[in-house]
Amino acid sequence: MQNISVYLNQRASNGAQDWQGQINNALFRSNIEYQTPKDLDELYEKLELDVVNNVDAILSVGGDGTVNTIIQRLAGTEIGLLVVPGGTANDFARVLGSSSNIKRITQTIRQNVKKKIDLISINGKFMATNGGIGFASEVANEINELRTSLPQFKSFMKLSGKSVYSLFLAKKLLNREIKSYKFKVQSAEFSETLLSPLLLVNNQPALAGDFNVAPNTNHQDGTVNITVFKHQNRLELIQCILKILSGNYPLNDKNLISFETTAVKIDLIDDDKISFFGDGEILNQSTSWDIKCHHQFLSVFSPKDQKEINLCTQVTLM
Repeated sequence: MQNISVYLNQRASNGAQDWQGQINNALFRSNIEYQTPKDLDELYEKLELDVVNNVDAILSVGGDGTVNTIIQRLAGTEIGLLVVPGGTANDFARVLGSSSNIKRITQTIRQNVKKKIDLISINGKFMATNGGIGFASEVANEINELRTSLPQFKSFMKLSGKSVYSLFLAKKLLNREIKSYKFKVQSAEFSETLLSPLLLVNNQPALAGDFNVAPNTNHQDGTVNITVFKHQNRLELIQCILKILSGNYPLNDKNLISFETTAVKIDLIDDDKISFFGDGEILNQSTSWDIKCHHQFLSVFSPKDQKEINLCTQVTLM
């Protein structure tokens, strides 16, 4: 019998009880423990116990932020993670081919359809998807603060889905001034001191669903993608972002820098601490970031890679 631990984010869009019923039906032959920790310390305690007990699988029911919390303890282990999308953007679930079809995606556990993916560390904290510093971090911070302080905003996020990020991004870009920061970027592949309103760190192609900022990047290539927007003209910045959103990547944009590396150091010059966001959450505030790629550092169940199976038994009468 498989031992499975399920972490339910109470903010998951369909409600914890609905998810629990579907999971029970899909994995009825398994020993399932549902975890709804009251705080972060209790969550980490339960994850540590899962690692010690070497459970067969962990299910994360929630969004990218829930995944981010879980991978801090699951990184470097052999325990497989299955992501059930119950958040807003669900970037990680999307790249794995996961969906809310519980019966289908849990077959990856039955078939043991697992693979190893890279994780990115930022000052020692892991990230699975995309993140960065600059105005996108300010957008993520604003959304998270509203989600925490206004119960009505949670309902708005459920209705708008991943488009909420586009709405807040548009509001930010329409401001009269967009702050640029002076960064010193140091890596084996690229080193420069530059001004930028936005620097992104990417472990997969898309951010917030549709922003395909690193189309040639994937989470198994052993590198991290760094994309720097050097635009100082607001209209040129908006045009660049619109091209990316439309799927027409601006290859000839001289103010757009993109490179792959295994490690990079980024220092903020002449400014106070600013936020680094990753997996839809604020990971830290600092003036310096050591960023590294950890190759094949997380085991995940991948619905995208599973073979379709016929759940009906075919009987031939002779």
